[in-house]
Amino acid sequence: MRTETRITRFVDWFLQSRYFQEHGNSSDDWINAPDRARRCDEAAEYGSDGSTHQERIQDMREAFSDWIRDRRSTKEHELFISAVDAHFDDLETWHEKNGSLFQQVG
Repeated sequence: MRTETRITRFVDWFLQSRYFQEHGNSSDDWINAPDRARRCDEAAEYGSDGSTHQERIQDMREAFSDWIRDRRSTKEHELFISAVDAHFDDLETWHEKNGSLFQQVG
């Protein structure tokens, strides 16, 4: 199996994991992002997310970084970490090129 395929499968798994789903779900998470909190609150009334693609990708990066830190595996897995970071970079680039980076997630 190609490395790119393995990384894509890992990211898919990670985004569906309990760790990611529960990451950033405390009441303190929105203190430093009042605009995002307002957008998300308003969007929730209509069953939407309210975050932009850029914000969600940043959430992915932060959760992955915390996941790695929690496992104390930064040194041993530098290539893996770099590959996952590159996956997030590619995702962000795709949204930037398609004009959707700053649009709200549906």
